[in-house]
Amino acid sequence: MSEADGLLPPPPSVRGEVRETWTRPRGGTALVVGICGGTSSGKTTFARALIETLRASDPSLAPVLIRQDEYFQDYLHLPEDARPAARTANRPDAIAWPALREALTLLKQGTSTPFPGRGTGLAQRAPDIREIGPTRLVIVEGHLLFVDAPVQALLDVKVFLDCDVEERVLRRIKRDTTTSGRTIEQSLEWFLRDVQPNNQHYTDWQRRQADIVIPHDRPNPVATAVLADAIRSRLMYA
Repeated sequence: MSEADGLLPPPPSVRGEVRETWTRPRGGTALVVGICGGTSSGKTTFARALIETLRASDPSLAPVLIRQDEYFQDYLHLPEDARPAARTANRPDAIAWPALREALTLLKQGTSTPFPGRGTGLAQRAPDIREIGPTRLVIVEGHLLFVDAPVQALLDVKVFLDCDVEERVLRRIKRDTTTSGRTIEQSLEWFLRDVQPNNQHYTDWQRRQADIVIPHDRPNPVATAVLADAIRSRLMYA
């Protein structure tokens, strides 16, 4: 990783600043909330619960949810027989960062943006590109979200979901075998090849980039409600 590529090097073990900036505007029209955490820490679940809580108190609020996973590389630039070996979901080079940066920039500026068609990993993207936005609130979630310096600069609030690695491993295997169609053997093979060597390294130091750290080894409706109240207050006085 290099700063020239827009990727942040691991931070020092002790942070030399106190973050009090999230309540202050960083320019633009929309408020952008980033939710990060290790694999299977519950980022999508938390983001959706946050949106439901916000909508329950203000039906006119229409947050846009962006998932970092929808910006995975598709590896179609490589020969077909080279794609499986190159494939990763747990290193920064897995993400099409320019497309994600552009989408967040446009939404933050108060305009709409093209949203990529479904299809990640080794699959070609579908042609169902659509426009999303404009909106007052963008929620973006992903397990590598804080790695990218330009993306970090676009985030007004950085939230990290803290969950024990043992719990995340169990959740990952359950998800793979129930929703992704993998066998336990396939799930373990992928975990050992790609998840284990990479995820914990990036998880540990991204935690130190966060403004707010939320325990999430179980549902945490109190944290959801507190964050929703803070976001509503911020939008009210923006």
